[in-house]
Amino acid sequence: MGSAEMHLKLTVLGLLLIGWTSLAIFILLVNVIITTFGKWIFAKFCSNFAEKYNEVSNSMKIDLFKELNDMNKGEKISILEIGAGPGANFKYFTREAVIQTVEPNIQFTKYFDENRSKYPNLEIKDIKEGFGEDLEAAGITDASVDAVVMTLVLCSVQDQLKCFEEIKRVLKPGGKFFYLEHIIGDEGSTQQTIQKLLMTGGFWPFMADGCCLDRATDKTIETAGFEKVEQKKFQLPIPEDVPITFKVFGPILKPHVMGVATK
Repeated sequence: MGSAEMHLKLTVLGLLLIGWTSLAIFILLVNVIITTFGKWIFAKFCSNFAEKYNEVSNSMKIDLFKELNDMNKGEKISILEIGAGPGANFKYFTREAVIQTVEPNIQFTKYFDENRSKYPNLEIKDIKEGFGEDLEAAGITDASVDAVVMTLVLCSVQDQLKCFEEIKRVLKPGGKFFYLEHIIGDEGSTQQTIQKLLMTGGFWPFMADGCCLDRATDKTIETAGFEKVEQKKFQLPIPEDVPITFKVFGPILKPHVMGVATK
């Protein structure tokens, strides 16, 4: 039994013992809805969220993918995107490329297909169901891609180090891994305190399809065995005119890292 499931059962039991039956029933109902329809709900939410996130992070993504667009000039490179979701990054690939994608939530397919039709310069293959920890199961062979991309995905994988090992396996010699992720706030900061509070009992991962707020991805990647890691931490700017979802979740998602790791 997972910690989140145990926490849920203990919470419901406690509420029943003190007579708060209605609240216990409500929590169970929410659990049933998320368990049954969570992947579909999350895919729809993220597809809308991705558009707004691109607006907020546009300058950072242009900067991040500049090196990708300049790689092997004149060649049609091979890109693997892990956790591609609705294909929100396709607009930043301004060169000719063959793109493979691996995505654990196949409910994104509808939004993915709608998005890829907008970019005729890219040869975007059908989405493959799979996980970053086992790219071989999704058919990604050794030393077969020039670049790997992950944005807002390393927060939800089961094992970051296994993902990095797989990324190094599939990259060609000298290949590059491009990443942009939210991370845990600085030690002792209010951001970090709130992030840890929301992680208590597995609440946030349960509500956000496995997303974790307390990962120091910037530190983990430095120990992953890449030949070179160039990265920078920053606070994601949240404009005043963003939707309510950004205003609510923005403060806990502001700590970010972006970088390029070379095999």
